[in-house]
Amino acid sequence: MATSSRESLRHRIAETLRERLVRGEFSAGSRLPSEPKLARSLGVSRSSLRGAIAMLETDGLLQRMHGSGTYVAERPVLRNDLSRNFGVSEMIAAAGLDPGTVDERAASEGAPEDVAAAFGIEPGTPLSVLRRVRTANGRRVVVSTDWCRQEVLDPSDLSALGEGSVYAALAEQGLPIHHGVASISPALAPASLARLLEVPARSLLLTLFQVDSTVLGEVALVSIEHHLANAFEVSVYRRGPA
Repeated sequence: MATSSRESLRHRIAETLRERLVRGEFSAGSRLPSEPKLARSLGVSRSSLRGAIAMLETDGLLQRMHGSGTYVAERPVLRNDLSRNFGVSEMIAAAGLDPGTVDERAASEGAPEDVAAAFGIEPGTPLSVLRRVRTANGRRVVVSTDWCRQEVLDPSDLSALGEGSVYAALAEQGLPIHHGVASISPALAPASLARLLEVPARSLLLTLFQVDSTVLGEVALVSIEHHLANAFEVSVYRRGPA
């Protein structure tokens, strides 16, 4: 019963702070008052306040900086239009930001089940895989993993790309991408992804699973991208119903 009451209190505190953030009482990028001061103003204990702040941090509204304080998260600056198929670097550059790549690794690995199913091959079949963390003005915003057939691009080809486009590399091999089918789902960052994105564990992510094909319908690329949710605004052009 006591535990339930504490959780309920944290939710109420979080909702109060959320309303103040929505009203613009604290501007994006600004630092919140110190925990003792904020707890006194709300009439709550510091432990309850910390629980509420952790909830809002998971939602991408606040960001705690060790040794500095708690800050209001910046509004999304990257717009991802899912009706258009283009690379992460191009998307970042289109927002007027400087795209970059860190923690790049290329290897030969067995295909996991979902990737194998997309290619129509047996799980465990060796594929070339490229893992990269993409940055916008130095901020880590996307962890991407790209899978392709080794006879098309081997790991050394992928490693040589640097910040380059896998789409361009496939086109040079005579496999230009005609269309892609993507699914997007919310997820909480496990510790491994949180470390790569330099955010707290269980931060909100948008996970994109995309299968790219040639004009003949041949699957040439399968990508899994984990987008930092508070950095992106996602839009989709929807036709119909007429």
